[in-house]
Amino acid sequence: MKNRLVSECLKAFTKRQRRILYALMALTVLLGLIFPLLLSSDPRSVMTLSRAYRPGELSDEDVIAPSDFSYIDDAATADDTAEAARSVLPQFYYSISDSMEIRSRTQKFTEAISKGQTADFISANGIVDPERVAARLDEIPSEDKAVIASLVSESIIYLLNEGVFSAEDLEEVRNSGYQTLMVETSELSFRYSGRMRVLDSVIVIGEVYEAIFLRASQMYPELPSSYAALIADAVSLVISANVFYDPVLTTSMRESKAAAVPPVLVEIHRGDYIIQKDTVVTEQQLRTIQRFLDSAVVSISLQKALGYLIFLILVVVILVYLLFYFIKYRYRLSLYSTIFFVGIDLTLVASFFLSRFLPEEGVQYIDPFLPFILLPALATSITGRRRVGFSVALVLSAFASIYPQSRFFSFFYFLAVIECCLMFIRFGSERLDIIYQTLFSSIAVAGVTVLVSFIYDLEFQIVFTSAIAAAINVVLSFILLSILLPIIEKIFNIPTAYRLHELSFTDTPTLNRLSQVAPGTFNHAKNVSEMAYDACKAINANADLARVGGLYHDIGKAEHPEYFIENQNGKNAHDEINKTLSAAIIKSHVKLGVEKAKEIGLPQEVVDIIAEHHGNDLIKYFYNEAVREAKDSRSSMVSEEDFRYNGHIPSTVESAVVMLADCTEAATRTMKNPNHQKYDKFITNIFIDKMNYRQLNNSQLTINDLDKIRESFIHYLLGRDHQRIEYEKD
Repeated sequence: MKNRLVSECLKAFTKRQRRILYALMALTVLLGLIFPLLLSSDPRSVMTLSRAYRPGELSDEDVIAPSDFSYIDDAATADDTAEAARSVLPQFYYSISDSMEIRSRTQKFTEAISKGQTADFISANGIVDPERVAARLDEIPSEDKAVIASLVSESIIYLLNEGVFSAEDLEEVRNSGYQTLMVETSELSFRYSGRMRVLDSVIVIGEVYEAIFLRASQMYPELPSSYAALIADAVSLVISANVFYDPVLTTSMRESKAAAVPPVLVEIHRGDYIIQKDTVVTEQQLRTIQRFLDSAVVSISLQKALGYLIFLILVVVILVYLLFYFIKYRYRLSLYSTIFFVGIDLTLVASFFLSRFLPEEGVQYIDPFLPFILLPALATSITGRRRVGFSVALVLSAFASIYPQSRFFSFFYFLAVIECCLMFIRFGSERLDIIYQTLFSSIAVAGVTVLVSFIYDLEFQIVFTSAIAAAINVVLSFILLSILLPIIEKIFNIPTAYRLHELSFTDTPTLNRLSQVAPGTFNHAKNVSEMAYDACKAINANADLARVGGLYHDIGKAEHPEYFIENQNGKNAHDEINKTLSAAIIKSHVKLGVEKAKEIGLPQEVVDIIAEHHGNDLIKYFYNEAVREAKDSRSSMVSEEDFRYNGHIPSTVESAVVMLADCTEAATRTMKNPNHQKYDKFITNIFIDKMNYRQLNNSQLTINDLDKIRESFIHYLLGRDHQRIEYEKD
């Protein structure tokens, strides 16, 4: 079970993300090991220089390596990586669709020339004609128009085969310092497909006239120059670029090329000259010396260091496992792991300097001063789960327990004070919440600090100072949390409780547009949102996420509102089209909704709800209609796949609840004289139908959850469809 969990979670990481995770784990272990060792004793001087050197100066001495040493030269590796990425030329591609469009436009244009209808063509297509091409074409003799039309068509085919480039793309390439480019291999036969081009040799959209005039004059010397100019002007009217820069592919290829560059390993052996007297000192030599000094060995037993190392490795591995276990959104694992490990590393760095500074200032009990509250509180606020914050707290407490200044109860002290802070964190949206949690957490942490100080039998003055320091530590941590949390949620688009509360307001451009063009869908979405919110509260799921998902789940219907029954007013737009097309239009609102959600920057969790709220379910009404029509007309069998949604089945509890709320809200609209019993039976049938079609298989909903959801839906629907007395008319 554990191995399967780890395996499934690691599959959510790309190769690069796994490397980053392993690197951060290693860095965390190293920092956790090195800092206690550095605090235990001062490092010995293993290498000395008579003075500080700068690159390019002559050395006054020999510097010899006292022992074997190797390191990764990050600067040299970065240079090699940059050079490798630079070697990848800008990638351009032939646009087949643009080429086909130009060919089609050319055919219509040449037909218009032959028929003497050039002016009509130019006017119909909104083409600006500053050179009076239409008038000039109409002035030539009728017998020459066919020849001119043929030469125009031939010239455009030549340009399409050669490739016409966008001036803006070429300018971008030139500004990047490149004089050549690479054209991707195309499915169709183009002259330069898969070949390298020099920028000065390509045809730019603004230089078409010169290229065609020169070609016509050279290939047809007997052709009057006025006709050559007319052909060039005519081609310039209808031609457009068909070769474009592909920055995504270029960046991807450069990243791949850079990732393949091996790190530059510098190996120094005992007795080797790092610097020789009277030679020029290089930057790499100075980096080597600095790295050697940074790795100075401390006077501590190998056995103790090995014990620390194994202990820290186990702690880090446990943290990774806990993150894998508690974070349900797999695509967030890499981001959250990176944030937490970087946060742990920064916390360790800050704790190291405080541990060096505070004893010098006469502070005997440093535990209340260490900044171990911020990161667990941040982890809890980001993920919405206290268990994640406690997991981070467990690791930080374990790391702190091996510091030389740590005492017997340090591990339990840190766990206690951090847990007190986490328990007071509210996943709400009121501004006073941060004040409440700061106040109560400060009081609780101060109390724990006093209790532990009594156990240590400290003097009253130290007890009082420690309690005040612990309370200030909490206040500063929550102030930093209130600053960092909006920044992190904005940068990484994380759906924290505050972010979801902001998104739950219906007064947004997207929802305002939906309410205007599709008022029925908008009202339906509001009902689904509230139903999903109440149901998720009943089963202790993320109610705020379900509310936002419900609000936005049908935003794709804003593009074609008239095809959805809740927006129709008498006339049904589906009566005029076949059922397969109707199903395609109905299905498209999911894809359009996902695209719109990404465009307006909704969190991925909300996008998933939009993408999954119909799963891969069957659009039964149109499918049954299509089957009936097929039987009546004795036509071919109807494909069920044409009437299925193309999405994935719900992968989370919140997504499944929105699906059930969506179906229930829409289906119960047709009920007459509803009551609790009718709703109970009707909703139960909906749930059974979804289970029969395996739409809830990945949702992690239990039968008990479904019972609570059903009761929540019934309660909401009874309120929605409540009856009023009929008022007497005057």
